[in-house]
Amino acid sequence: MKIVVYAIALNEEKHVQRFCDAAREADMIFVADTGSTDETVPMLIANGAHVVKISIKPWRFDDARNAALALLPTDMDVCVSLDLDEVLQPGWRQEIERVWVDGTTRLRYGFDWGCGIVFKYEKIACRYGYRWHHPCHEYLIPDRIDEKWADTDMLMVVHKPDSSKPRSQYLDLLRISIEEDPHCPRNAFYYARELSFHRQWEQAIVQAQRYLGLPRATWPSERCYAMRVIGRCYQEMNNHRDALTWFRRACSEAPETREPWCELAKECYLTSRWEESLGAALTCLKITNRELIYTVDPAVWGFQPHDWAAIAAYNLGLKELALEHARIAVSLEPDDLRLRRNVEYIEGEKAA
Repeated sequence: MKIVVYAIALNEEKHVQRFCDAAREADMIFVADTGSTDETVPMLIANGAHVVKISIKPWRFDDARNAALALLPTDMDVCVSLDLDEVLQPGWRQEIERVWVDGTTRLRYGFDWGCGIVFKYEKIACRYGYRWHHPCHEYLIPDRIDEKWADTDMLMVVHKPDSSKPRSQYLDLLRISIEEDPHCPRNAFYYARELSFHRQWEQAIVQAQRYLGLPRATWPSERCYAMRVIGRCYQEMNNHRDALTWFRRACSEAPETREPWCELAKECYLTSRWEESLGAALTCLKITNRELIYTVDPAVWGFQPHDWAAIAAYNLGLKELALEHARIAVSLEPDDLRLRRNVEYIEGEKAA
């Protein structure tokens, strides 16, 4: 089996050594450089990578990755697509060889996006029969082949994101994406979410609702996420009536996930709806199955739901329950001064 690790790069000198060290078991490291002006190219070459220079104008990620894919040697069997800030984990090659049986076209594997978000990713595929689709948040799609999947629970790739890199181009590229493929729910949702990142609340609501109306937008967790985005936008606009409606809808859409219940608890905290806030927080905490999907919010597995439960319980006069959850919140976030003061305050009241 011949395995190539391939990537596109632009001014990635700070990541080159780590990237190449992690990928050394590949038969080839192939990088399509899109115009670096730093030491990216000479560093890659010094580390044994095969580098070609490409020019993609106007810029879009799918064209760049398709150009890189087309330039790979024809005798490669497995193509591992990475960015230079993504790091292959020890044993990655042996695991591919173990699960990649005859006829396999694609592999689903564990991916740590960073910030505590871990899910299954799908960017490892055979040499032929795939192409990249979408100008931004691009995705491999099959091209006149019948897919045969392999699967592993191994955490194969860890993303170490570079916060200094701008993402301002994403919004325009996502707009182009939904114009080109208006029926695709995946990028319809990403566009709505990106609008919310840019604080364009009203447009984010419009696009999230458009996503929810698409016939193929059927995944409950992502639909729930879109409803949460709408709720947050209304929150930011100080429209708590509509925020409450959408957070309740989100809970109905994916009731077995923590995220909507925690958001509902927060909204009810903001509007002093203490009974509902406590109920939502306690419902959130009863959910113990943390799925490996990108819609997971790591915060709801930390101190947050205990914090909302403690505050709501205190305002309902349930001081024992409030103290219990306030202490748990501190145990999960011991450096948070506000949480520690909450415990001290409730303990002081109980002792008085």
